[in-house]
Amino acid sequence: MKFMIYQNDKQRLRDAYCAQIVRQWEKEGHSRTSDPDEAKFVLNVTDIDSPQIYRRRSRAIFVVSVVVLQKCCADLRTLCYRMLVRTLSNLLICIVPQKKGLMESVQLPPARVYFTTPEAGFYSADFDAPAIYRKMLPIVGAHLAIANSFSVDLPRAYWKQSAVVDQIRRHGKKLDELGVLPAPFPLKRFLTEEDIEHLYRLFQVKGLSYGNLSARETIPQLNERTFWMTARGIDKGHIGRIGRDVLLVKGVDEAQGVILISVPPDYDPKARVSVDAVEHALIYREFPEVGAIVHIHAWMENVCGTHQNYPCGTIELAREVVSLLRRTDNPACAVVGLKNHGLTITGPSLEAIFCRIEGRLIREVPMVA
Repeated sequence: MKFMIYQNDKQRLRDAYCAQIVRQWEKEGHSRTSDPDEAKFVLNVTDIDSPQIYRRRSRAIFVVSVVVLQKCCADLRTLCYRMLVRTLSNLLICIVPQKKGLMESVQLPPARVYFTTPEAGFYSADFDAPAIYRKMLPIVGAHLAIANSFSVDLPRAYWKQSAVVDQIRRHGKKLDELGVLPAPFPLKRFLTEEDIEHLYRLFQVKGLSYGNLSARETIPQLNERTFWMTARGIDKGHIGRIGRDVLLVKGVDEAQGVILISVPPDYDPKARVSVDAVEHALIYREFPEVGAIVHIHAWMENVCGTHQNYPCGTIELAREVVSLLRRTDNPACAVVGLKNHGLTITGPSLEAIFCRIEGRLIREVPMVA
């Protein structure tokens, strides 16, 4: 794997920490490049007070931003998440030295490292270059499947209404009542209009929100694996029309990383299905008995979970969830924890899922290194 370093200033302490991270990547057999077309990821070495953005050319390039914080912060989690958004990164590494400045010896001062991901992951560990490498590798080496390909082939009978879509709307409101649907993240508070447009071109998002619902509906004119799913970045408590707030998924092209969508003629061309669509598509394909899936940013006791916090919308995460479901007693009625993020819950119907989870949800997702 080749990587680039993007940096436009010098900070002695930060650069010394980054040098250890870079040496570890090179020790593991990876190499630096100055060609953006060759890089799988970019190490964006920036300043916490005036962060810079690396304007990637493709969503396939992952960006890891590195900052050092040497002052007190009352709410480090919020600061890191804002920094993640402002730098348009897939991962933010915030290094907090435990002692001021460089020590007189060649040793760097011990530090605590805080990792932040767009999926609301926030966890920490002691600074250790090999450990940082192990946490970075699955993220920057993952493969996104979030692009949408639209076909205006939705049968007329489904242009305005569907009994399954009505169920999704109803249960989206129930999720809102349970208090597990954070409001879409206000990007305009932290990004310029130009940056938001750049973000939209890359990932087709103008707001970040958590939680989604999907349910099967067999439409003979298309194929037997079609399912409805909520769109990206919308308020799931107020799901509106078909072709904008809820979309019909009819397949996934894993090789190209593309979700295949069927829409009515008046669809919103800016709409995009949830980034978790690839995960839901693989679950429905593997387990025909699954009729509905709910993803929420919450937790439950005694659930099996993924070992790595892969980015949402990656084939790697989807495959690991499917693998975990295979090991459960009943994949059609199971709960899988997504590390440092939330839950994927399967069931024969949305109604059955909500009957199982009512009164059992823990709003705070445990964060582990």
